[in-house]
Amino acid sequence: MKHRSTLVVTTILVVTCGVLGLVAAGCRGQGPLSALGLTVSEHPPVAVRELGEGGDPLVIMIGVRWTEDGYCSGQFRVTATETPTEVRVSNVTSRAYRYGSCAGVGTADNTAWADLRLASPLGDRAVVRDSDGAHLPVITPP
Repeated sequence: MKHRSTLVVTTILVVTCGVLGLVAAGCRGQGPLSALGLTVSEHPPVAVRELGEGGDPLVIMIGVRWTEDGYCSGQFRVTATETPTEVRVSNVTSRAYRYGSCAGVGTADNTAWADLRLASPLGDRAVVRDSDGAHLPVITPP
């Protein structure tokens, strides 16, 4: 009986780890999910844009270089660590699907934008690229 229980637990672990490994590989643009058209890439942030008057003061836009014709709303994800003096922004992750469609958003100046919700308004805090500590320029809305 003990041998059978060990075999069942081992089988469950192997199957679970195998499935999770395939999903993780697909999320990196490799493996079976890539065959379904999912591609994932990372882009260093290059600029920050506030929403301006009437916009949500807790939301800023993080810009990345984007030379493709357009992008989908919600295609980009970005995270940040906030302190009283700065907002440290991660690389922006793009998840795109080769198949399917979306309402494409156009690009201006080869820049795409990802929404970032802050815990408190940006105020006079610096926005810093986490990978190298570079301060990102803040673009004021028109």
